[in-house]
Amino acid sequence: MSDLSITQPGKFVVGCNYWASHAGTRMWSDWRPEVVQADFKQLAGAGLQVLRVFPLWPDFQPINLLRVGQGDPYEVRFGEAPLPDDPTGQAGVSAEMLSRFRFLADCAHQNGLRLVVGLITGWMSGRLFVPPALEGLNVLTDPFARKWQVRLVRTFVHAFKDHPGVLAWDLGNECNVMGHVPSRADAWSWTAAITTAIRAVDSSRPIVSGMHSLTPDVNDAWTMQDQGELTDLLTTHPYPYWTPHCDQDPVNTIRSILHSTSESRFYADIGGKPCIAEELGTLGPILASDAVAADYIRSCLFSLWANDCHGLLWWCAFDQHELVDAPYDWNACERELGLVRVDRSVKPVLGELGQFAGWVANLPVKTLPPQIKEAVCILSPEQDTWGAAFSAYVLAKQAGFDLEFQFSDQPIREAGLYLLPSVKGQTSITRRRWLELLDKVKRGASLYVSHEDGLLSPFTEPFGLE
Repeated sequence: MSDLSITQPGKFVVGCNYWASHAGTRMWSDWRPEVVQADFKQLAGAGLQVLRVFPLWPDFQPINLLRVGQGDPYEVRFGEAPLPDDPTGQAGVSAEMLSRFRFLADCAHQNGLRLVVGLITGWMSGRLFVPPALEGLNVLTDPFARKWQVRLVRTFVHAFKDHPGVLAWDLGNECNVMGHVPSRADAWSWTAAITTAIRAVDSSRPIVSGMHSLTPDVNDAWTMQDQGELTDLLTTHPYPYWTPHCDQDPVNTIRSILHSTSESRFYADIGGKPCIAEELGTLGPILASDAVAADYIRSCLFSLWANDCHGLLWWCAFDQHELVDAPYDWNACERELGLVRVDRSVKPVLGELGQFAGWVANLPVKTLPPQIKEAVCILSPEQDTWGAAFSAYVLAKQAGFDLEFQFSDQPIREAGLYLLPSVKGQTSITRRRWLELLDKVKRGASLYVSHEDGLLSPFTEPFGLE
């Protein structure tokens, strides 16, 4: 059994995301156990603690849907073969793939590595992977697709719930990209179905969100509040290249370095659960040399750890520029992002990760005391929420104080200083929360407001302006 240390205050894990060095996403169909052994030995020897791994969905649940007249569905099979009568077969899960994953998990345990397992790996590196029976369906909202996802999750978790190599269950890689969901309720319903299936079989391990690009806006489908309600650990994938406001400076300068920390605190503070920078990288030498990437990751590690984020996992373990399959043939950003080159020579970033993990492990104090936060930054609908949050976080650090985030519909937290930045539109804060905030000001707190064509009421009395 695993403990829940990855979610406890002050805990910090260091590792990377893993696909086998010889095959990337084809590792399960082009199975080479000796390569997995060599990969894990090298990564563990460098000092890594955690690997995030991905049982590719169509490999582990290779179901086909046979149809009759008018195209009506009739039976799910493995190719032409009926599903076996045992529970694994009836779930449409490949016993052979489970055996391969068990070898991988055993290998991890033997090398002192722990696994975060992405259960529904249907989206990876710019390509959608689904079983043949589910092709063409919206796998997030279609009830037939959801039924088979629940069966896969229950079967997989049952097979490995007692394995000492498994640290946590991840819903999957960026599952909010697998299909369009029309409403917040649909996103909540999918997440609830998967988390319930996991907890019904294994309640001992934390459930990791695995999502990226969440917002606090209640009008959006995928919110950090809902993921915080249903999972135990929130996740950011803070690549400066793809994140608004974060691709304007060299990666080893202050705004880029604080990106992963500020986004992770943004998720944790509003979502109400701890957060890990689950994917982080520089996407290859065109954006950062090996030396610059090492400077960047060293600073990110210290910043995340010091601000009660729960870890950093680099993307990805091995370079993949010799692979010819999609998505590697499609996407240049997927080819030279490893910690280890094709010839197994090591990049400086891997050394930084291992050294930091060892440094934290050898500290006389095992956890940091609670962080002192002098201010609350209140974010609101209609504004560029992330832009306001990121700017406020960096400016606060430069001014010498720390802040926490909340959304304007949440109860106003206690603080001596409140920041309400870039107020915009008619619905930035409800009447009851505005009066609640003004009451705290009357009792001695300070309030800073910046204005971006927003309406606040009452206005004249607190500000003394017309």
